[in-house]
Amino acid sequence: MHLNVVPGLDFLSGGGEMGALMRRHDWSTSPLGPPEGWPQSLRTVVSLMLTSKFPMFVAWGPRLAFLYNDGYRPIFGAKHPHALGLPFVDVWSEIWHDIEPLVTKALAGEATYHEDMHLVMERNGYPEDTWYTFSYSPVRDETGGIGGMFCACTETTQEVKSRATLKAEQDRLRELFQQAPGFMAMLRGRDHVFELANDAYLQLVGHRRDILGKSVRNVLPEVEGQGFFELLDKVYATGKPFVGRSLRVSLQREPGSPVEVRFLDLVYQPITDRTGSVTGIFAEGYDVTERVQAEESLRESEARFRNLADNAPVMVWVTEPDGACSYLSRSWYEFTGQTPETGLGFGWLDAVHPEDRDWSGKVFAESNARQETFRVEYRLRRADGTYRWAIDAAAPRFGEDGTFLGYVGSVLDITDRKQVEEHRELLINELNHRVKNTLTIVQSMAAQSLRQLSEESRPKFQAFEDRLFALARAHDVLTRENWEGAELREIIDEVVEPYLRQKTKHFEIEGEHLRLIPRTALAIAMAIHELATNAAKYGALSVPPGCVVITWTLAPGEASRLILRWEEKGGPPVSIPTRRGFGTRLIERSLSTDVGGDVQLIYAPTGVVCVMDIPLSEAGDAQERASSH
Repeated sequence: MHLNVVPGLDFLSGGGEMGALMRRHDWSTSPLGPPEGWPQSLRTVVSLMLTSKFPMFVAWGPRLAFLYNDGYRPIFGAKHPHALGLPFVDVWSEIWHDIEPLVTKALAGEATYHEDMHLVMERNGYPEDTWYTFSYSPVRDETGGIGGMFCACTETTQEVKSRATLKAEQDRLRELFQQAPGFMAMLRGRDHVFELANDAYLQLVGHRRDILGKSVRNVLPEVEGQGFFELLDKVYATGKPFVGRSLRVSLQREPGSPVEVRFLDLVYQPITDRTGSVTGIFAEGYDVTERVQAEESLRESEARFRNLADNAPVMVWVTEPDGACSYLSRSWYEFTGQTPETGLGFGWLDAVHPEDRDWSGKVFAESNARQETFRVEYRLRRADGTYRWAIDAAAPRFGEDGTFLGYVGSVLDITDRKQVEEHRELLINELNHRVKNTLTIVQSMAAQSLRQLSEESRPKFQAFEDRLFALARAHDVLTRENWEGAELREIIDEVVEPYLRQKTKHFEIEGEHLRLIPRTALAIAMAIHELATNAAKYGALSVPPGCVVITWTLAPGEASRLILRWEEKGGPPVSIPTRRGFGTRLIERSLSTDVGGDVQLIYAPTGVVCVMDIPLSEAGDAQERASSH
């Protein structure tokens, strides 16, 4: 198609979009003025620029008015086409401080070339990292002076980023190679010259660090005769890889030191070129010395375990994760008459009493599913056909990584102990019955003896009777626990229960779970009873808004001590008594004489406060306290 070009503007003919844009452009506002007045030197370079497919621009005149071709247009981004004819400093203001020295050199007559120069441009409304390869060349006008500058450039942003990505990937692979947990080495040629070796390989060979460029035979002379050099030669000659497990090798890991035996899992992988010819060997593997030693120790440990279990006074068993029994000690077979063929797996259940088989098997299955300890008592058939009571206790086994491995357990004949326990329980029940009868008789005797008391003495008898009741209630708690101990909270609840029946009596009780031996429990019960009786008569429990706060904690230290605090609130004003009553003496005697404790009674105006410091150093208290958690 023929273009109609204004006479005198034929240098703008063609040039694609930018040529057409220049022909239509209003040059009245540009420092260059109308194209008809442009010097021939500018016309020549503009014509050259417009007809080139390579990205180019021209900056001309004192203000370096900016002209560019179609190849340069994508570099401008959103700045196109508004940048046409504007001063260079306005077009690229965000990078002017970077390129001004280069422009200055060009205008001084010095051409410059720059490869992959980094510039932060805002060509699309936001800062972005870009890279360019370009040259700035001075352009002389008709007078011989520098009229402007010419630039041929190409954006290399993608190439730079690709190279950076590739280099980062190579660095990452090199770092992975160096830091790999297994040892790795690249051997070149039939002499097996070290080309690469990672840190794990250098650690394996000990003191030798400068091994690159040297042959295996030169680096590891002590390995001669152990077969490894011959294996390398064979892999190189045949092109077939070698895989070895737990290979024994003797290495000298310190200068002048004797050789050290190590065990390796090892792979020799041939490396081939495009023609299939072997050019080297990639050696990799792991130092498994610790694993081999651990396996040997495990075998020895298993042998010791079997010897110990077979000669233990209890029957020992071991299961797999699915619950199947994989080991029964010799004593099991001797006791039950079973054999490995009939007892292993789940055959051991046949020796359990038919009435106990289903529920005990269910307990085992449920515990196995939850992977938790269990303890059951059932009847077990002896080889002579009689049944004996046995206790079966087991704990789960876990690997170092937390994997469930099954159970290890023991079975003990407890028939004799069961008979002793039944006899003891019979005696305890009889003793409890007699103690309660004795308290009842004491109460009745007191009632009969004091029946004729005067009206003034009636409260004394009532107090005596209340103390008997409190003692009896504490006895009830201990009886329910077979006199093995009692929860502190339960003892307190039993003592204050008569006061809780009255809706106006309020208690706030708080403390951790704590079991006490019987003697300590009884002493605390009597102390709480006396405090409650006094509070009901004169203190916080004598008025509706009154409240008693009972708290306890364990004091730190080598010898554990219970700190129990009774505090009354909201009661009548309190004054210090003029004499010590029987209740006060009873509290002090119970806690001091019976359990070695200390009592502090504080008659604060806001309410009575009693702080009891009670030692818990006896084995019974410690054991009960541990079991409560």
